[in-house]
Amino acid sequence: MVFARKSPERERIFVNYRRQDSAGYAGRLADSLGQYFGEDRVFRDVTGIDYGHDFERVIEDRLADSGALIVVIGPNWIRTADDKGNRRLDDPGDYVTLEIAAALRSGVAVVPVLIDGAAMPQEADLPEALREMVKRNAMTITDERWEHDVARLAKVIAIDVPGSVVQRRLDLLRRVAIFVPFAAVAIATPFFCRAVARWAQSGGEGRLRDWGYDPLIGSLPFMAIIIAGIATLLAVRDMEREKRIYGWTAAATACVGTVATFVFYIVMNNAAPSWSLIVTYGAAMVIIAALLALIALAGFRAK
Repeated sequence: MVFARKSPERERIFVNYRRQDSAGYAGRLADSLGQYFGEDRVFRDVTGIDYGHDFERVIEDRLADSGALIVVIGPNWIRTADDKGNRRLDDPGDYVTLEIAAALRSGVAVVPVLIDGAAMPQEADLPEALREMVKRNAMTITDERWEHDVARLAKVIAIDVPGSVVQRRLDLLRRVAIFVPFAAVAIATPFFCRAVARWAQSGGEGRLRDWGYDPLIGSLPFMAIIIAGIATLLAVRDMEREKRIYGWTAAATACVGTVATFVFYIVMNNAAPSWSLIVTYGAAMVIIAALLALIALAGFRAK
């Protein structure tokens, strides 16, 4: 079994375990990590290989795509034997051994996880190919502290496998909050500037609408402000606690700025219709600049 291919993006988490020793714990751990990183990114042989697929090849490909290998070690992990009484760790074809050895050779982060009161194996108890594993810091997971222990494990794994479900959601909301205002400004500004230039050349006669100003296009920045504010508001609860103030401020700026500008436009429109449009459009640019600054300060990093 050769693990030679390397993936440029190691986004998966490979759960290594012995069925006779820790199958139940491994399944529960895989489900818990799936809630944090996404189910499609956590691989376990029983659920991850379709019928008819080459078991060895799939294991090879998945390990090459993995940024971390979790070795689930139960009380009988070292002593587990085959039907003839031979210790599985000493079997050259043992998949558990081959997976760990390949991960150690390829530089994949190997995290021993001790469950059900198990202790970390001693170097003398392991075959030569696995002795490097004893230098890895082991983590203990218990039933009593399962959620706390799994969260701690997830933080450790996130160093090598970034991008939790929450972080991906925050990244999406941040892209929306940034892209939509930029797109609205890029679309609306040329039309607005052209209409203002024509209106100014005419000596201020008539209204901007008479010189090609489209109210629908002119309203795009405010629509973008509302969308950006909603996206930021949806992201606040998942942000780092110390950065949430910027998220709340961004959402409040979008709300208050839009309402205040709309009220100003209604009040001033009859007296100076063209100037009210120019001022409100300028206000939209100021609000968007403030929003982008606050979004940058919020960071959109998961708590």
